[in-house]
Amino acid sequence: MGGFQGFDPARVRELAGHLDSVAGSMVPMHRQLSQILESAAADMAPQKASTSPELQPLVDNPGVPVATGGIPISSVYGIPTGYLPGPRTQGEALAGGPLPGSVDPFLRQTAADIRARCDRLEQVRKAAPASVTLDAAALLAVEPVDLNAVPKPNAGEQAIAKWWAGLTPAQREQYLYLKPESLETLKGLPADVLQRATQLAYFKVVPYKTSSQESSGGTKLSLGIFEIGEGFALRKEQMSDGTYRVTLIANDQAGLKTDKKGVSIGGTVKWEVGDTWVFKSKSEADQLQKDLDEAFMLHTEQNRNLAGAVWAKLRLPTVLERIGQPKIKVTTAGVEVNASIGAGNLTPGIKFGGNLSTITSTMDPQRPSVTQSRDFTVEPSLVRGKIVKAEFGAVVNGTIQVVRDKNNPDPNTNITTVRLIQTVEGKLGGAFGGELGGEKAGASGTYKEGRTNTHVVTVNVPIGANPEEQAAARKWLNAPPPAALASPVVPSRAPAPDADLFARLAHNRGQVSAVSYKGKASELKLGARFTVEGIPFGFEATAGGKSDRVVDQQYLGAPDPVTGKRNFVPLN
Repeated sequence: MGGFQGFDPARVRELAGHLDSVAGSMVPMHRQLSQILESAAADMAPQKASTSPELQPLVDNPGVPVATGGIPISSVYGIPTGYLPGPRTQGEALAGGPLPGSVDPFLRQTAADIRARCDRLEQVRKAAPASVTLDAAALLAVEPVDLNAVPKPNAGEQAIAKWWAGLTPAQREQYLYLKPESLETLKGLPADVLQRATQLAYFKVVPYKTSSQESSGGTKLSLGIFEIGEGFALRKEQMSDGTYRVTLIANDQAGLKTDKKGVSIGGTVKWEVGDTWVFKSKSEADQLQKDLDEAFMLHTEQNRNLAGAVWAKLRLPTVLERIGQPKIKVTTAGVEVNASIGAGNLTPGIKFGGNLSTITSTMDPQRPSVTQSRDFTVEPSLVRGKIVKAEFGAVVNGTIQVVRDKNNPDPNTNITTVRLIQTVEGKLGGAFGGELGGEKAGASGTYKEGRTNTHVVTVNVPIGANPEEQAAARKWLNAPPPAALASPVVPSRAPAPDADLFARLAHNRGQVSAVSYKGKASELKLGARFTVEGIPFGFEATAGGKSDRVVDQQYLGAPDPVTGKRNFVPLN
């Protein structure tokens, strides 16, 4: 982070607070003064109570209603000449007019302007390397620049050079540290500025999800201790680059579960397939959902009467062509083990899971990729209550991914990225439900709703094609540090001189984002059970939904040219 020398922004903000306080006390004083002068003018008529040009409007026509129209206002204390809409009397009108009370909006606007400049000054300080000494007084003296008011790359080198030359050093610092990605493509800027902007922009560009919505459902059948089930989910996401993603997920599972005397133990094997389409606009993403619904309806119609089947077969190819091929395909195999113990009114539980996934992406048609992903999940929980329940829980998920160039089949030379992801999700909610029936048969139902707070840290380490970097990546992937899944190492400090090549690559090239989300989730679960000759059978159906939105996003800035240290920078 850049530093300020001999300057304290906190004291400047304190000044803004004092201005607000003073402004609030001016108007009552102004009203009282207006009333006194009006009364004096009436007592002294036809003489004037004052010859002051600032007080003159009060005593010219005291008490005259101005219920319509307005009264002229002179330029006082920086307030421009204009007309106020007509209050009932001049005395009331002048409470916002040419007397000292009119300074109220001026002071408030000044305080707001000071805060805005302090905000911008703090943004620049956090984005600039720690070894850079910033001229805080110069930054505070200029208005915050419009970060989007940058010449287009095709504006011409002379025009771009003239624009840059016309900026003050403080204005240049705002563009360089807060919007480097808008400068790196501008030919006409000094070479050192272009080089610095390119480096800063490289670390800032880390794609992430800004919001998502998901609906899901599923069914499960049980026979004794055996369980089988299937489900689906439809997820819509908006990304930080302005694109929209729609993902359709289908899953199957089989497992074992036993529940005796309040102790529940279970294990499940899962298979999941997901297809993701990517769009440039929300309307295109919404249309895909309609097309998927129509395709499902047409597929169902094929099994009905002859006329419906003929119509469906004619219509279905058109809809499928419009849907097109997904950009990302994911196949996942996983296992899950869970246990819970009922202890009176409390039920603590724990769940462990692990998955292996293959992700095929054609986002870049010229360089399609295949990603192998492995992750683990730990989910402790605590439920209090029997019918009305309070639920507390957390989900900690760690993922290691290796991205390979699909066009290159050689596993010794095709690694393009090593990615580490940690997700920590806190859950807090409530549930209402119960069960009817006896030992032989019964029905149950539960509805729960809750809030989530999620924090996601992603570390992308690009790997070059040269043999040294490929070997360093393979070595790290073959024996990653034991804590790499639980908490990926953020390369914020310069590695030791004897550090391995992968650690140096993570520090010098690693793109890191830290994004926080707030969300909500709900689930409705209905079940039935019955016993035949001592063998229990069961059926369960679920329907749920969840959504979240980003509330904070940061990226790990470029290494400081002097210390090598990297700091998290808020995204503007």
